[in-house]
Amino acid sequence: MITEAMARAEKIACTPGDNRCLPLRYRPQDALETCTPKGRCKIGWIVADAGRKAWDVWLDLTTGEGRLKRQES
Repeated sequence: MITEAMARAEKIACTPGDNRCLPLRYRPQDALETCTPKGRCKIGWIVADAGRKAWDVWLDLTTGEGRLKRQES
């Protein structure tokens, strides 16, 4: 589930062919430690444009949907 959500998030955040866009995922046990009472877990983050853009990637456990949240700089 984490792998699929990260792949979908990467397709949204990264420009095709951009080798400076890196999806970084948490290990499953680390992701479970970040879960909120509403069932959302931070599963990783994506860094693009040599670190100028970054997003947290969250997974909703009930729906299986992944969400991107822009990190504030």
